[in-house]
Formats: sequence, C-alpha cells, structure tokens
Amino acid sequence: MTKYFTHLLLAVCLAGFLFIPNQVLAQWSTQNGNVYLNPPTKVGIGLSNPNRNLDIHSTSDTYLRVSSLGGASLSSLTAGIELRRTVANGSSAATWSIVNEGTFRIRHNSDLMFAMTPDMARLGINTENPVVFTIYGKNVTKSGNYVADGALRLHSRVGDNIHMLALDGNQIESSDPLYINNDLEQNVHLANGGGKVKVGTTDNEARFSVASESDMQLKLINPGSGGAAWRIGVANSTWSAGAGKLVFSRTASSDDATMVITPAGNVGIGLTTPSKTLQVNGTTSTKVLEITGGADLAEHFNVETNETLLPGTVVSIDPTKPGQLRVARQAYDKTVAGIVSGAGDVQPGMLMGQVGTLASGQHPVALTGRVYCRVDAQYGAIRPGDLLTTSPTTGHAMKATDSEKAQGAILGKAMTTLETGTGLVLVLVSLQ
Repeated sequence: MTKYFTHLLLAVCLAGFLFIPNQVLAQWSTQNGNVYLNPPTKVGIGLSNPNRNLDIHSTSDTYLRVSSLGGASLSSLTAGIELRRTVANGSSAATWSIVNEGTFRIRHNSDLMFAMTPDMARLGINTENPVVFTIYGKNVTKSGNYVADGALRLHSRVGDNIHMLALDGNQIESSDPLYINNDLEQNVHLANGGGKVKVGTTDNEARFSVASESDMQLKLINPGSGGAAWRIGVANSTWSAGAGKLVFSRTASSDDATMVITPAGNVGIGLTTPSKTLQVNGTTSTKVLEITGGADLAEHFNVETNETLLPGTVVSIDPTKPGQLRVARQAYDKTVAGIVSGAGDVQPGMLMGQVGTLASGQHPVALTGRVYCRVDAQYGAIRPGDLLTTSPTTGHAMKATDSEKAQGAILGKAMTTLETGTGLVLVLVSLQ
C-alpha cells in the first residue's frame, strides 16, 4: 500500500509541474528510469531567489534528510551525502563523502578521514553552546606493547613511517619515543599538588622514581664548552660494581665508577669494594683533620706470637724477621716498638700501612698518642708522670727506675695510677 501511494504522489507532482506555465519545469527528462533536469538550474525551497543549486530556507527548524529504508537490520543500511568534483571528460575526480553506516564517517575518495560512534566520541555533550572540545571514549587497552582498543589516537606520517599517540583520561601511549619540547627555555610544571613522576616503574613511594635493570637510571649533562656527563645508577647482581650499590660514573659502565655507596653505608672513592665507612684509593688533602673516634696513631704490623695477641700488649722489633714485631719479654728492651692498640675501649684514631709491602700487617700498634697498656706494678707502683719501659713480665710494661738502662728503652709516660698487681694504665706513648 505504501509503495502504491508513493508512486501515485510522484505522478501527481510531475503532472502538476508539466502544466505550470514555467518553461524551466518543462525541461525535466527521463532516461533509463531516472528523472533529470537539463540544463542545470537552481532550486529554491522556501525562497524564490536561490543562490545555490539547492537552497533551502525556513523560519522554523530546517533539516535536510537522506534516508535509506529496507533490509533486515540497520547494519545493512547506509545513508550519506557525496560531494564530487569531476573534470569534463571524467578522467579524474575528487570526492568527499559524509556517511551514516552506524558509525559516522567522513571519507576523502576511499580514505577514512574521521569516524565517530555514539559510545566512543561526543563533541560538546550535554551543552547547548559548547566552549570546549570534549571527547568521551574508552580507556586504553593494550596487548603487549600495542594499543589494541580505546583511546583518542593521533597519527602522523613521515615518509613510510606512521607515528601514533594514544591518550585517555590518565594515560599516554606512544608508538615511538615521546617528547615534550618548548621552542624557548621554559619550565615544565607539575602544578596544583605536584603529583609523582615514574619512569619505568609504578612504584608510588617517592615524588620521582626511575627504574632500569641494565642502564644507569640518571644522566646529568652539561653540553657547554668544557662540560661533561655523569651517570648515577643503583646496581644489581649483574653489574660489575656489585649488587645494591649506588654508583657514580663518567661512563655508562659501572666498571668505571669513581664512587660507590654500599647498602651498608660504606663509601668508596676510586674503588667499588669499600670495607670501611670511607675508603679512598688515592690522595686526600685537608686543612684540618678532626678525629673523634680514636686517640692514637697506629701502624699495621705482623707480630710473632704463639698466643692470642691482646690489646695493650707491649711489643718490640723482631731482629730475625724484617719489618715484623714480637711480644716484649725482657726489662729495658731497647728494641721496644709500641703498644698494641684497642685496650680499654680506646681505639686508634689513625691507622697507617701500605698493602703489599713490609709496611703492612694484621695488628694495629700505637706509635704515639694515648693508649691503654698492660703494666705490672710488682716492680714499682705506677703514678701519673712515671716513665715506663719493658718488663720481665711478657707483654707488660713497668716503671723505669734505672735511668741509665732506660735510655733508648722508654715507652712513654703513665697518665693513670696502678698501685699493685697487673692492670691497664693509660700511657702517653713517646718512644725515646
């Protein structure tokens, strides 16, 4: 019934056109079932002086509707408008099309230029006069390193290379290195609370976090004349510097580290395996050196002994072993060398030695300064100011009472008292 009515209405309209006294209407023609008008003319709807081939005017809401009807579902239907420019012989044409295929699409020739679906993009939504360009869409969905779904995507082509930038509400993905550049030297701010910056990690502890297993995490560069670059990294077990160390290097390799800090807090300058709180492989210079953790100057010596060597023991030069010492065993020994440091919880303030030479060893021996010494008072009570020398008691000092024998055998001066027996006496070491 609908089809019959439509044909009837079209016939009535054409008949009316033919009888209206207007010569333009008489130019309608038919061919191959099509109706056309030749020569071209302008058609006005709602006005008598159209400026375009089809000019529609109305004082109320005005629509131009192109509909497609039929089919079992909307997915099988398409409605659109095609704008084409063609040369006279038809050898070339340029076409823009606006199409409703369920997805709204704009094409140039066959290339898709813009697409929009109701659930992926809405412009100026829920506002009569939008002042911002608003896009609503899905979150980024990734498959490995590939953006599989969602996001607002920007593509650019350089030669045969296509670069892609994908964004959603809180995420930016790029198919290539991502740059933030200014033409001028301006600042990049994380304002209004700042937030946290994370590179290679999702760790949320600090304001700025950088993670890398194989490379230095930070590189500081001065590109000016005479400038240089420094790398800073936290090592793992595969790095030659050693696991867990904070590494400072002039190159990308931890082999060239000039300074490290171990997890225990030891600092190494010029070496990567510091065993002390501060260990320097090189020359140091200072105007003032203040030591608050020890009271004597000691050197490392190897000491010949069959028993455990106790701190405070008096030692002498061993004439049979160059560079080594032995425990003192005789009175007024002119080969007396010093006192093993560390007794009475008084530690050496400075330790010296040179590894790989005779000037090295296992035991710190005080050569000057204050150190507790094992003393035997059976040869005379000890009072502050008394000169001390070696005694017949193994490893012990005694009061020097024979000034003639004492020459060249003086160990130092007593600074505390010992009335009887054996014990520790604080001694100001002064070999003479």
